[in-house]
Amino acid sequence: MAGRHRRGGIARRTGTVGTTLARHLAHTSQPLPRRLRNAFIELGPTFVKVGQVIASSPGLFPPDWTEEFASLRDRVPPFPGATARAIVEEDLGRPLGSAFASFEDEPLAAASIGQVHGATLLDGTEVVVKVQRPGLDEQVRDELRALLLVCEVLERIPQTSVGSPRALAEDFARTLHEEMDFRLEADNMERMRRILVDEQITDARVPIVHHHLVGRRVLTMERIRGFQLSDVEGMKAAGVDTERLLRMAVQTVVEGVLVHGFFHGDLHAGNIAVLSDGTFVLFDFGIVGRLTESARARLATYLMAVTTNDYASMVRALRSFGSVPADVSVEEMAAEIQRLYEPFVTDGVVVAQLGELMDTMIRSMVKYRVRIPRELVLLSKQMLYLEGAAQTLAPGADLLQEQQVIYASLMTKYPDLAVEIMQSIQRGAEMDTAIASAGHV
Repeated sequence: MAGRHRRGGIARRTGTVGTTLARHLAHTSQPLPRRLRNAFIELGPTFVKVGQVIASSPGLFPPDWTEEFASLRDRVPPFPGATARAIVEEDLGRPLGSAFASFEDEPLAAASIGQVHGATLLDGTEVVVKVQRPGLDEQVRDELRALLLVCEVLERIPQTSVGSPRALAEDFARTLHEEMDFRLEADNMERMRRILVDEQITDARVPIVHHHLVGRRVLTMERIRGFQLSDVEGMKAAGVDTERLLRMAVQTVVEGVLVHGFFHGDLHAGNIAVLSDGTFVLFDFGIVGRLTESARARLATYLMAVTTNDYASMVRALRSFGSVPADVSVEEMAAEIQRLYEPFVTDGVVVAQLGELMDTMIRSMVKYRVRIPRELVLLSKQMLYLEGAAQTLAPGADLLQEQQVIYASLMTKYPDLAVEIMQSIQRGAEMDTAIASAGHV
C-alpha cells in the first residue's frame, strides 16, 4: 500500500511538473529562458536549484540563459523572520536570546534552500545565521523523483546523454540532501580551512564557523564584508590586483582537484567576496566536489593529458572512468579529438576560450557515445564560471594558458603527483599495447 501511495505521489508530481512547464511555455511573447525561470519558481526549491546551476554555468549555457536565471541565486521570495526565529530555536534547542544579543528579521539574502540573517552574539561578535526553509524535506523528496524520471528520458537522446543526465541527477539529489544538512556544510568549511592552513595559503580563506550554534537547519558563521567579485572598479580603487585574484581562484580549484580531491562545487559571484587586502573569501560550501583517491588520480591524469595535448591519454583517462564504450578504438577517437583540437593549438599552447573548446570536444564525445564523467562536469562548470569572470577581472587573460602554468607549478611543488600521473599514463599505454598484441595472436 505504501509503495502504491509513493508511486502515485511521484506520478502526480510528474504530472504537475509537466502541466506547469506547458502552461509557462505557452506564453510565447516572452523569451524562452524567462518562461522556464518563471516555471521553476512556481515548481519550488528543487527546480530553483536547477535554475541556479544554469545561472552559474556560463559556457555550458548561452549568456541570455545565465543572465535570466541569475535572479534565482539570491532573489527568491523570503519566508517571515518570525518563522526563521522559530526554526533557530527548535534546531538549536534553546531560546534565541540565550545565543544571540540581536537577530535581524529582514534576511540579507534568500535562496532556494534557506536564507541568511544578520545577528550578533552575546559577546558582540557579528555573525550571519543561515536558516533552512520550513517544510523542505517532504517537498524536495517528490520533486527529486520527478526530476529523475525526466532525466531517464534525456538518457535516450544522444545530444543530451553525453552529459550523463541520470548520473548528474543522482549526484544532484545527493548534493541537495547534503545541502539540507548544514552540519555537513560546516564540516566542508572546516576541511577547506585545514587545507588552506596546511598548505600555508594566506591569501584565501573561509569564514569562521561557530560550531556550538550549528544544527541540521541552522549554520552560524563569521560575518565578512568585502567586495563582490563583480565589483571590479571598487576592487581596483582599493588597490586589489584582479588578475592575481583570478589566478588565485583558478589555482584554488585546480590544486583542490589534483592534490586534495576536494573543491568548491558552486562558484558564482554570490559565493565569493574579496577583502580590501586582496584576500579571496569563499562562502556556501553546501555543494563541494569530493573525489575518491582513484577518481582524483584519474581526473589528474586526464587534465595533464589535456595540458600536454596527449590525445590518446585523454581517451584512456576517460575510459578509466567507464565513460568510453568498450567497442570504441582509442586510436580512432584520439585522432578525431586531435583533428578538432589542433586548430586551437599554436606552438604547443592552447589559445581558445574554454567554452569554445568544450563545445568542440563534446561534439566528438557525442559521435563516440562517450558520457562525460560527472567529476569532470562539476570541475568544468567551475572553470567555465571563472572564464566568464576573467572577462571583467582580467580581460587579457587566457584561462587555458593559466591552467598550464598552474599544472607545471604544481608538478614542481608536489613531485610525487608528477610521478603518479606519468605512471598512470604509462600503464594506460602498456595496457593498450597488450590488448592490441592479444588481438593479433
